[in-house]
Amino acid sequence: MKLYFLLALLLCTLLAAAQIPGDMASDPHYTLLLQNEQVRVFQVNLRPTEQSFVQHDHNFLMVMLQDCEVVIWRDGESAIQNFLFQKGDVRFFLGGRAYGIRDDRTTSYRNITVEFLDPKITNWGYQWQTGAWGYGPSGGRAPTDPHAKYVNSMQLGEITISEVQLLQDDAFPGPDKPAAELLVTVTDLDLKMEKGRLRKSSGEAAWIPAEAKTRLVNKDSDPARFIVVQFPATAP
Repeated sequence: MKLYFLLALLLCTLLAAAQIPGDMASDPHYTLLLQNEQVRVFQVNLRPTEQSFVQHDHNFLMVMLQDCEVVIWRDGESAIQNFLFQKGDVRFFLGGRAYGIRDDRTTSYRNITVEFLDPKITNWGYQWQTGAWGYGPSGGRAPTDPHAKYVNSMQLGEITISEVQLLQDDAFPGPDKPAAELLVTVTDLDLKMEKGRLRKSSGEAAWIPAEAKTRLVNKDSDPARFIVVQFPATAP
């Protein structure tokens, strides 16, 4: 059994190394949800034992839609390193190369991948914690208390990424300054806006333009979990 496992692992590594990366839009595991001058947003689905290997010309963000363990590797690396994620976790990756994902588990794997078309969106910059230039945080952990409001934010250049959990009638305020917002749903949502409602299922995305500056209020009895990416007002 041990020899079989080692041979299978070697075969997966060799196959990964021999692959030619394609564009996300042409990969069967990637479904385009939204596209504009700022982003391309994809839903990614892998069934057990499936893998994808795509070129990422731009920096990108992954939003995990369930607790999972998945293999992620970069072009030129061995496809053997497993990563554990919780539902709602976000991870930022630098582009300019190909990345592979493989699902070795017995359940399907899902994420939302946000590709940033502006190269200034990066975690490289002056880090106030260290007082030096370098790479900042690349992700955050999902809320651990299902009975509490939660907002955790991360800065990437000019944009702000917020992991949000709202209990019933809790609100996420609109941006202090005019800003377009990309909303990625982790759970099903029923959010009240100043004008109308925003209802989305888990694994969807919505673009809120800068002129629609608004607060979001959870009107569902269940906790609402989502990711908000705020762009400067020059976004469409």
